[in-house]
Amino acid sequence: MPEPVASWYQTFTRAFRNAFPIILFFLTAFCTVYLFFGLSYVILVSIITVFFQGRYQQNNSLWRYLRLLFLGTLLLLLTYLSSRSLMLCILLNILVPFVLVFTQSSQFNPKGYFSYAMLFVFLTLMPPTTPTELLTELVVFWFCVCLLTVSLWGYRYFFGVPSTPLTLDGTLSELAELIPLLIYPERQRELEQRFQQLLHDFHQLSYHQNFFSIQSRETQVHDMVATLVQRFSYLISDYEWRGELDQSRISALEELSAFLRETVPLLDTPAQARQLEAAQQLLNRMSIPEGRIRIFCRSLLHMLILLLRTRGALSQPPRAVHRISWGELLQQTRLRLSLESFEMRFAMRLSIVMALSCTISYVLPITHSYWIPLNAFLLLQPSCEDSSYRMKTRPIGTLIGCCIEFLVYPFLPSVGVQLLFALVMISLMYCSTPGTWYQPIFSTCYALTLTSMTLNETTAITLRIVYLGAAVILVFLVNRFFFPIRKEALFTHNIKALFSLHNRYWDIIRKGLSQDTELSVSCEILTHFHMLYEECVAYLKRASAFPLRNDLQTVLLTLWHMFSELEQMHYMVRAKRVDPEEKPAILDLISAIQKDLYPIIRYQDFTPLKEQIHCRDKDLAYLLHEYLGHAESLLQYKACIPF
Repeated sequence: MPEPVASWYQTFTRAFRNAFPIILFFLTAFCTVYLFFGLSYVILVSIITVFFQGRYQQNNSLWRYLRLLFLGTLLLLLTYLSSRSLMLCILLNILVPFVLVFTQSSQFNPKGYFSYAMLFVFLTLMPPTTPTELLTELVVFWFCVCLLTVSLWGYRYFFGVPSTPLTLDGTLSELAELIPLLIYPERQRELEQRFQQLLHDFHQLSYHQNFFSIQSRETQVHDMVATLVQRFSYLISDYEWRGELDQSRISALEELSAFLRETVPLLDTPAQARQLEAAQQLLNRMSIPEGRIRIFCRSLLHMLILLLRTRGALSQPPRAVHRISWGELLQQTRLRLSLESFEMRFAMRLSIVMALSCTISYVLPITHSYWIPLNAFLLLQPSCEDSSYRMKTRPIGTLIGCCIEFLVYPFLPSVGVQLLFALVMISLMYCSTPGTWYQPIFSTCYALTLTSMTLNETTAITLRIVYLGAAVILVFLVNRFFFPIRKEALFTHNIKALFSLHNRYWDIIRKGLSQDTELSVSCEILTHFHMLYEECVAYLKRASAFPLRNDLQTVLLTLWHMFSELEQMHYMVRAKRVDPEEKPAILDLISAIQKDLYPIIRYQDFTPLKEQIHCRDKDLAYLLHEYLGHAESLLQYKACIPF
């Protein structure tokens, strides 16, 4: 076999093997719905397959199925209302896509809206016209959700789900292995790669992708584990502390690593209580000279003690009903309610596109005009660059698919053969990479084959091309003139957001000086900061010609330092390590920081602030000194901050 053919064959077989569970689910659902309800309801199969595709390799709780059932039913009812009048059509196609993007997506999970929005959009295109049709559509949807539930359960029962290290046990084991690597400079690259992967995975999991998350002791443990991982970054952001690495500090790191390793097998056993006492004893006898290693070791032990106490409480009957974290909900809303935020801008763009395209479809007295909003929905992507790319690849694939359909369809003699051809095409589509030029070939053949069963083949092909052209023009105009999200502009917004999050974290510390604070809220800000930081660093790596690139990389690293110090200070405030007479000086510091978004502290304020702050706690005094030093170093980079 020639090498190019062999390479193509290996690529195809690998793609088919990966897509096989999705293909099998689609074929099963398609045949079942077609057999019991008829061809007019198979569009629900494509929608429910998107949910299967996104969930079959995840752990799925009963709550997720119930939420799908409830929200899906609500969206179906809204699609029925949207068909009652042009005004309702416009209003709902503005409101529903906006809410779905605003609550389900983020710039770190930009496609979080897609499955529910696809359910609303696709069913809006062919809404039930009578209450009887609505009831039938609801029954078919409930049937599909039941089939999805059984399929996901069956897949998990027979194949399991990928194991994840993002548990307390796995995290402690990984940190126990990473701590000794701090001692060896020659293993620095391995240390950074392993830790960055762990940190990235935690931030992706921690960043709540929808509102109204339920706060419980289980989620408290997750927030604490995420904070525990964040503590480690205090030594990974740079290696200035290597100069203070003597034998006593090396011994402390080795002892801490050994203790974490001993703790893992004792979790959720009667010995866990003894390990909690041992952690407190280790903290009490740990005598390390002042510096970053001392703060790291002690703060890690403090958080571990808090974790073990909370973990031990999980086996006891809950003392309170699970509740919505309103503080976290408010924090998310504040982050998104800005015309510069990703969520707001993309929600506005999607609402405009769907309102305009659905209005055109509603008033056009031409068959299958719903292909305009359908194509517009698939063409509009969170990034303008991605949308522009799809506006090139989708027409190419669609034209090729139309040619294939024109040549092949006359040779499909019966309905059975036509359905078989359509199912082969859709199976190949699931093997294709989304957004490529060849994926629309198969989706076009699938759609045209089903459409040609009730419509003249040539007419269907013509309408498909014309409607796609109309959708391309509409999406182009919206991307060009309405709330565009370009990568350079998003980078500027991210830099500004990093400074804004810095000030908001000081708000939490200010609150903590007088009352208890919610760990979930501070964890949310930390997670958001580090995900924004990752995006900014990645952008600068790609944009080698960006003005003052090196200076901006220094600014980002300095902000990383300062946020690490903020997180450490927040814990000390939570632990009541600030004396009452020291609080006014810290409040003055917070006020000086929050005078402006940038600079964080004005130059003339540094000297009086340094003279005013005196803390008995050596760790807190050290952190404040380091923080002010980093804040002062930012002043020389004022000209390169892009806002």
